[in-house]
Amino acid sequence: MIWSATDIIAAVNGCTAGGADWSVNGISIDSRNVNAGDLFIAIKGARHDGHDHISQATESGAVAVLVSRPIEADIPSIMVDDTLAALNQLALASRQRHHGTRIAITGSVGKTGTRMLVAKALAAYGKTHFSEGNLNNYIGAPLSLARMPQDAAFAVFECGMNRAGELSPLSRYIAPDIAVITKISDSHMAHFTSLNDIAMAKAEIFDGLTAGNSAGIALINSSDHFTPSLADKAYQAGAKQVLSFGLSDLAEFQIISVQRHSEGLNITVDIRGQMTTFSLGMIASHWAQAGVIALGIVDALGLPLEPAITALASARDLPGRGERSKLIWRQHDSSISLTLIDDSYNASPLSMISALESLAESVAEYGDENAAPDATPDADPDANRGRRVAILGDMLELGESAVERHQALAPIIEASGISILITVGALMEHLNAAITSPTITAIHAQNADAAMALLPSLLEHNDVILVKGSNGIRLSKLIDALKSSSSKTNGDSHAA
Repeated sequence: MIWSATDIIAAVNGCTAGGADWSVNGISIDSRNVNAGDLFIAIKGARHDGHDHISQATESGAVAVLVSRPIEADIPSIMVDDTLAALNQLALASRQRHHGTRIAITGSVGKTGTRMLVAKALAAYGKTHFSEGNLNNYIGAPLSLARMPQDAAFAVFECGMNRAGELSPLSRYIAPDIAVITKISDSHMAHFTSLNDIAMAKAEIFDGLTAGNSAGIALINSSDHFTPSLADKAYQAGAKQVLSFGLSDLAEFQIISVQRHSEGLNITVDIRGQMTTFSLGMIASHWAQAGVIALGIVDALGLPLEPAITALASARDLPGRGERSKLIWRQHDSSISLTLIDDSYNASPLSMISALESLAESVAEYGDENAAPDATPDADPDANRGRRVAILGDMLELGESAVERHQALAPIIEASGISILITVGALMEHLNAAITSPTITAIHAQNADAAMALLPSLLEHNDVILVKGSNGIRLSKLIDALKSSSSKTNGDSHAA
């Protein structure tokens, strides 16, 4: 149980019908994702009204509903004037009754991966709650906070924004003990005029550091151009301490080296004078930053590093965020072995470059002893690498520099050893036109379905395929199509 009926009613100041002899194990705002024992909050949005889906929520096991108009369903209900406002009130009540440590994470890139590794590390020390999926906006963050168990020792929240002014209220609701900015980049330039404006908007994550009994620690990237101004903003907001991570010698939590191997990364870091090495089951080198942030938070909380290091060793990529799968792809009467890197959930210039660098160093992952060609001691060490294939979708929300930022990927692709490039979307067509290398077969597709139709005539045995683009391009459809026409091999993926 995370909430009793009495506590919910008091938090939202609602009127009840159907009694108050019930409690809930979870909270949902999407009738498709209701679990047995949930409270369903019927939120009215621009396109959908949750009140229209109460029957579906009830059928899925909701034990009560929070509504803003009378309903006919035979289920306990709480009536309020505004269900979204009530969600915020419930989130605030959740924070006020919580006595554990809360961490809020934002940044232009790396929020989700950092949240994942921080939560994994902290779970080694006690019960840890964390925001799930993409619940990081003005609805998702309060929902994650309202779902927080009262007895959680740690809670990790991802906070996103599109415009200035959006992070400050989220931070004030959460009242984090530690607020993290992963990186400042031009991922949101569609809504800003400069990187400095983005940095100042991200700095709003510090606004809640003085709320409650917060420890007041700000954690920022030592390699950012905006590090000094972010530190100033943190102190102005009331931070008691500002710490940094990254490659700089000045960082309290410094990355010394990153070594990639077939199963992931070995990362050596200096944690305030304590040199240590930890492992991650991820291939892309950008995960090193998320890992050092996790260890930095552990250190900042005065906890020993060893349990976190052990926990991080079992971390794996997530679907849509770098997950690697070994597939036997079946087409008509034949089948070929493929290595699929699913990074289809989102893309920015920085994350695209990191993914391409990882692809350049990737080797085919053979599903069984018959899938790989024979190798001899005198064979070319690159003979079994397989071709590199990149299927890249538009990077959205880049504003006026969007075309230029897509074209700028051309020299990186030409230096990465990619054999086949399939670009998807109107912006990626500019990248396609910028490719001049005769060693790259560059083809453009208008959408994910058109890209999928190209693959039977292009893919070969042992190809390593990167699929990456902004979520709005829907390259996840291509991932689903590839997997549905394939069989996975033993040890088929690096997913958590």
